[in-house]
Amino acid sequence: MIRNSIFFKITLLFLFSLISFSAFSFYFIQYQKENEVETAALRYEQITIAINRIITPYSTFKSVENLLKELKFKVTKNKKIKEALINYNRLSMFFNGIVAKVVKDQETNKIYILLETKDRAVLYADDSTNHYRIFYFTTLIGIALLILVFILVIRGLLPLKTLTTQVKRFADGGIDVNCKTNQTDEIGQLSNEFHNTFAKLNAVQKSRSLFLRSIMHELKTPITKGRITTEMLENNLQKTRLVSVFKRLQNLIDEFAKIEQIASKNLNITKKEFLLEDLINHTKKMLLIDGLENDPIILDASNDVIKADFELFAMAIKNLLDNAIKYSPDKKVFVGSHYSDLIISNKGSALQKDFHEYFKPYFKDENKNNTEQGFGLGMYIIKSTLDAQGFKIDYKHKSGINYFTIHDCVVENFCIMPKTRRRKNETME
Repeated sequence: MIRNSIFFKITLLFLFSLISFSAFSFYFIQYQKENEVETAALRYEQITIAINRIITPYSTFKSVENLLKELKFKVTKNKKIKEALINYNRLSMFFNGIVAKVVKDQETNKIYILLETKDRAVLYADDSTNHYRIFYFTTLIGIALLILVFILVIRGLLPLKTLTTQVKRFADGGIDVNCKTNQTDEIGQLSNEFHNTFAKLNAVQKSRSLFLRSIMHELKTPITKGRITTEMLENNLQKTRLVSVFKRLQNLIDEFAKIEQIASKNLNITKKEFLLEDLINHTKKMLLIDGLENDPIILDASNDVIKADFELFAMAIKNLLDNAIKYSPDKKVFVGSHYSDLIISNKGSALQKDFHEYFKPYFKDENKNNTEQGFGLGMYIIKSTLDAQGFKIDYKHKSGINYFTIHDCVVENFCIMPKTRRRKNETME
């Protein structure tokens, strides 16, 4: 989930820091502005009191104006504010002296000194005020630094995102994986080490695939020669048996080829719908039991429709049926369905170990005879082929019966068979 991403957490932390810093700066500047207004008001009051005290009947407007200039006051150039304040604070026409007073603009909250006679009025402001402006500049610098730190941190962590993407790609079977980076920090070193590891694993994978293909090619040659030689036999019984043996060997090689493709994630899965009856008939041929009079497979849902990759699913079912027949006391196996689940069951004792332990390649159960167990790849093949198609398999033992359930593979129960197929089945009966 994106909420668990380190990039999401860092971005969230950055936004929190940015908002917190901006809010603190805003309230701090507001406080400084209010404090400066109060300080300026007190200073202006003191100046006007002092000016009014030193003004005499002989004082000139120019002398008072020079005094204000010495105190760093300048004439306000904003005509709109000047006219509004002067008109509002206009002296009586009978006043003959000079007066200084403090006036305040209610809109901007700024304070001025109004120097006025009956004929003239000038508005002065102190340029040394507005020290709070430096805080605006400091705030902008702080925000810029926060953004810069955020960008640097994200840039430093970008190889992690690339690495995650490439690891997922490699896990999905991608071969052309590249997470090499020019960064020299710990994250860069980690990415480069993963890049080297992927390169080595790809080399091992290619060597393994080449090795298996070479072996399978070498095995196919004698099998082909054996089948050609078998066709020359005159004894039909021996000929049939040997042909079945060579077919079985050919099927095993094909299975190993598909297992290798599944392991390397190079197999294209093509799901389609087919009858369970067709699947069982195909697996019987794979097990070389299609011609037996005493059929060990009891099919209870022949008209059910399954949606899966036919060859892969048949491989899984073949191994399940083979194990079920092999380890059942009566050498029988039952195949049925329950809604969307396919169930394969047989009589027998419960599995002695955890079900998932049997999925390990070359697994051997020490409680069973080694001559009956084979190579220990049956359950591994079942799990691999079902996982490749997105199916899950469960196991339970109840009342002396083992139940193996493949979930969500049956898409239709008791489907209506085509007329031609019904006639064929009726003829066979």
